[in-house]
Amino acid sequence: MKKLSLLSIAAGLALVGCAGSGSNVVTSSGKIGLWTTTNVKSGAVYVQQDRLANPVVNEVFATFANNRHKVNNTIAPTKDKDELANDIQSFMTRAAGRSQATTDVIKAIFNRDIMIADLSKPGRGAYLGVQTGGATGSMGGGRELTDDVVDISLGAVFGTTVSALGLAPDDGKAIPALTSDNVGPGGKRFTSTFPYLGAPR
Repeated sequence: MKKLSLLSIAAGLALVGCAGSGSNVVTSSGKIGLWTTTNVKSGAVYVQQDRLANPVVNEVFATFANNRHKVNNTIAPTKDKDELANDIQSFMTRAAGRSQATTDVIKAIFNRDIMIADLSKPGRGAYLGVQTGGATGSMGGGRELTDDVVDISLGAVFGTTVSALGLAPDDGKAIPALTSDNVGPGGKRFTSTFPYLGAPR
């Protein structure tokens, strides 16, 4: 079994357990799609407040104007193609000034805010590996605890990641200053057993 996929699922399910969250797991041909939410109890039910599969996706692409951010946080991934995809199109071509070719790649990668792992692929995986056909390191997808998922996402949106991977021609519109949050996973300690996170320092 792939260590990455197991870590990804465990991390998602751990979040579900400790944050009062819900998740949907879909399996098909060895692939698992995981989306996680944070929910708030309202009467006898829990109401979805946020989605957490791909960090920074909604934060970057959706505006708070016209409640776009809230809409994406409260819908299911099945509606992303109608909602989130439009936000990506608008942000990438207007605010970020990226080419349509780069925008189309970003839409293909992020238009479903779910984390995908392919358990049929051997070895370790890489964040966005399934969505990019292995261009980010492995076709296995999922997420390592050590993956700097924010920088990977920002690099794709604002940097030259898409063109460097040969997924679209370089549009000359990269904004290097926006390709990192300058935090990263450094300094965290990990273990080889669940929950994989070492004791705080």
